[in-house]
Amino acid sequence: MKLSILNIKTPRVFAPLLQPSRYKGAWGGRGSGKSHFFAEQVILKAYQKPTRIACIREVQNSIKDSVKQLLSDKISKFGLSSFFTIKDTEIVGQNGSLIIFKGMQHYNADNIKSLEGFNISWVEEAQSFSERSFRLLRPTMRKEGSELWFSW
Repeated sequence: MKLSILNIKTPRVFAPLLQPSRYKGAWGGRGSGKSHFFAEQVILKAYQKPTRIACIREVQNSIKDSVKQLLSDKISKFGLSSFFTIKDTEIVGQNGSLIIFKGMQHYNADNIKSLEGFNISWVEEAQSFSERSFRLLRPTMRKEGSELWFSW
């Protein structure tokens, strides 16, 4: 499988977030571009190499509450519809990448272990992310080089 080059323009304000870091965060008002930036990075990372990414909110009662539609739109925008399979509750790349969508309110110390091998957790609407959820998520994301992204 030959990958094409993706040319994604990054606003200067987000450039520091392109470097590897355990924690990344972006705060801004509506229309500031933070969700679009992180969505583009999710798709780019999943396209470049096998990557497991959890897109998380504190409360997610249905998949409609997630960033799945935004990611689907980015896949279309970048012309990657043949590379990614968009399923009801996840997005799968031909290279084995996996993007899932979860609400932290459904996790406890036992079932959060399923995220242990993930590379990235993107917490959208992080202003409502509870301390309990952070204390569950942080030690679970322990794969070497794993990152926790927060946007609010």
